[in-house]
Amino acid sequence: MERWSLRFRIFLFFALIVAGILAVLLGAGLYVARGGAEDLADRLALAGLVSCFVLAGLVTWVWLKFDDHVARPLERLGAELSAAVHAGAEVPAEDARARYLGLIAPALREASQELAAARRDVEARVNAATLEAERQKGRLEAVLRDLEQGVVISTLDHRILLYNRFARSLLESANGASCGLGRPLTDLFVAQPLRHALERLTRRFASRRHETHRDGLAAPFISATVSGHESVRGRMSLVLDPEGVRPIGYVVTFDRVTDELAAGIWRDRLLQDVTRDMRQRVAALSMAAEVLLRRSAATGEAESGDLAGLRETVAEETRVLGERLDRLDQVAGDLLSGAWPMTEVFSTTLLDCIAARRSEGRTLTFESGGDTLWLSCDSASVVELADRIVNRIAVETGTRHFRLVMNRRASGASLDILHEGAPMSVALLEAWLDEALDDSLGAMTGHDVLSRHKTEMWPDRDEAGTARVRLPLALAPGREEPAPRQAPLSPLAERPEFYDFDLFARPAPASMGEAPLRTLSFVVFDTETTGLEPSRGDELVSIAGVRIVNGRVLRSEAFDTLIDPGRPIPAASTRVHGITQEMVAGAQAAGEVLPLFHRFVGDSVLVAHNAAFDMTFLTRNRKASGVAFDQPVLDTVLLAGHLFGAGESLTLDALAERFGIVIPQEARHTALGDALATAEVLLKLFGLLEARGVVTLDQAIEVSNRQVSLRRRQKGY
Repeated sequence: MERWSLRFRIFLFFALIVAGILAVLLGAGLYVARGGAEDLADRLALAGLVSCFVLAGLVTWVWLKFDDHVARPLERLGAELSAAVHAGAEVPAEDARARYLGLIAPALREASQELAAARRDVEARVNAATLEAERQKGRLEAVLRDLEQGVVISTLDHRILLYNRFARSLLESANGASCGLGRPLTDLFVAQPLRHALERLTRRFASRRHETHRDGLAAPFISATVSGHESVRGRMSLVLDPEGVRPIGYVVTFDRVTDELAAGIWRDRLLQDVTRDMRQRVAALSMAAEVLLRRSAATGEAESGDLAGLRETVAEETRVLGERLDRLDQVAGDLLSGAWPMTEVFSTTLLDCIAARRSEGRTLTFESGGDTLWLSCDSASVVELADRIVNRIAVETGTRHFRLVMNRRASGASLDILHEGAPMSVALLEAWLDEALDDSLGAMTGHDVLSRHKTEMWPDRDEAGTARVRLPLALAPGREEPAPRQAPLSPLAERPEFYDFDLFARPAPASMGEAPLRTLSFVVFDTETTGLEPSRGDELVSIAGVRIVNGRVLRSEAFDTLIDPGRPIPAASTRVHGITQEMVAGAQAAGEVLPLFHRFVGDSVLVAHNAAFDMTFLTRNRKASGVAFDQPVLDTVLLAGHLFGAGESLTLDALAERFGIVIPQEARHTALGDALATAEVLLKLFGLLEARGVVTLDQAIEVSNRQVSLRRRQKGY
């Protein structure tokens, strides 16, 4: 029977229906014919009723056989073929339910094998073609890996695309935040210096001044880690697209200068204290000498010529000491300001950055004018200081319009902030300068900015009588004339150890729900517990997660830790996950671990296999941990149920076997091992979901919700 063709089998099903109908009709006719005329109507009614039931039963039986022999095997083979095409799975060599389909099952197996062979051939060709490139890349990676300087590549919205070991060790050790692909660099660095440097470079590129600028598409900056524990001095370089027509990201290289800056500040304060003390003592000695000389003149103890000589000597020595103290003051200022990058800034760029800053969100209008100059300053802090003064004037006077004017002066340049109304008082301006500037710039006041630039700021009126606040700035040496034309910088060519340049081309979605699944960042996680009943007091003993960025499982960016459950671990649970009471002794409690895991997750999508179970433990510890895991959640069980149906086995082992994913025995039922396996399953499901029209996160959540509703209805039957 198994050798019959599929067409013959389908013919037999319909032939069986016809034969059954004929047999029923024949039986009904014989039954009616045997009776007499007096009960003909009753016999016809009975024969018709019985015939209907028999025919309905016959059709139902034929349909069940057709479904079992043809429809369901075809549906299963279709799912297996789709998995082979989109996820690389192979059609099983034998399937009992497909034995009645004739040549279809063998043909599909042959097609699957040919497809797998073609893929292996293509993969071999690609591997052969890229082997030499990988060798070269490996050499570059080794150089950058051992480089004692931090290197980070980021998108224009400050998402990390690359980092080396030095950057990771410095930023993570200083801040405790996670340095990972797709993560915001501004979670690690103080934000405003980065944003300001990027704005300067993009304006320089837009105006094509980078072609003549000495630094091209690069600019130095000084920043600090968000925690404030480390200070860094770096250089930002803009990265252009292959055609060189638009910026697509930037490269940051930096060194740790925490001790250097601390020592500079300490030296500056020490020198300032010494000079202040010496000035007071010199003044006291000068006054004491003058008093003694006057007494000597009054009592006649010395000749007038001797007194004149002594006065001249005291005056000369006081003048010399004053000059030397002035020189010491200048050296102290140079020591501090020398640690900060006084870069060359085009005055037009500086004024535009001030007008665009709008840190407090007020509706202000600006006019810019004056001389076009090259300045030497820390433009990031100058912009913050000018922005703060503008906002304080707006609050104090109610004015919303300002003029920013750059003037050339004999001793350098001056930035004038002109506004309506009367000039601010010196006392009020001093109070504003004592305020801390924006937190994104670190703990810095306006007086700190002025001290670093060895300048001051004061209110007055200009020649036309308009109120203003003036800030003198230094001119850039040697930049009176345009610099020789330079060739544009070429994009960075190195690809070090942690990278994913494909993220450059990834557009930012309007919302996470509308984003294609493959473009999102995921954290696939798993937990191990003391038991399976959280409502009866079971607790976490382990949690692990691994990140997926741009369709890649980042095994180097994993979270894996044991947790002290605060209660004994049953022997039955230990036999499953292998975690004993001794192993969790001294480990942190869930309330301490979950905030760290929450920081690791960030704004990624959470994924788990049977996510409802794992999320229950995260939710139960919300009060103890102080964090809420309100990120979107996907469940690989529900997604696989949408693809393969609830009748298939959807365990992690079954799905891994279906997709050819090998779970090492020692890793099975460990949080990290299961998280890695689930991550690989999720990537396989992406292709199948796309083939079914499930492309975005919202669509994936929608089909998951339908699976939840279906399972609830099934439980009610």
